[in-house]
Amino acid sequence: MSKLRQTILNKNVVLIGHMGSGKSSIGKSLAKKLHLKFIDSDEEIEVIAGMKISKIFELKGEEYFRLLEKKTIMKILNKENSIIAIGGGAFEHASLRNYILKKCSCIWLKCNINVLVNRCSLKMNRPLLKGKNIRQELISLDKVRRNNYARAHYSLNVSNKKKFQIVKHLSDIIKDYD
Repeated sequence: MSKLRQTILNKNVVLIGHMGSGKSSIGKSLAKKLHLKFIDSDEEIEVIAGMKISKIFELKGEEYFRLLEKKTIMKILNKENSIIAIGGGAFEHASLRNYILKKCSCIWLKCNINVLVNRCSLKMNRPLLKGKNIRQELISLDKVRRNNYARAHYSLNVSNKKKFQIVKHLSDIIKDYD
């Protein structure tokens, strides 16, 4: 039995991974397929702040954003029967990470750097990549975040898979447990 199957019963599913790994897209589809609610922490932060995340970074800085992110995600985690996509850096908060690992089912959407570079190059609204070499920045972030991501209950390499394949794989695992 997979770690995910052991931990899925009556818990929220939290999707983690780098920006561009597909957390939001896969999360929406997975929630729809499983008849669960989908919550994107970045969207919730934008509603609370009344501005886009890139604007929060620009006007208030990353430190302010990270505090708002942690507070927002802790509120979201108290909801039930949800698929929750959190920002790529959110899992770096030790207290948030520990809470997720204890109270939720955590899935790491692993994605290789080349795929991430291609995806992130298409969206220029990522504050951590603004004005930087995308490949080098993603490599640096991966070095910092990889060990924490690896703590997830389950990981799935999504690099060369279509969204429908990923959603089917994850939903089959979750349904097999019920």
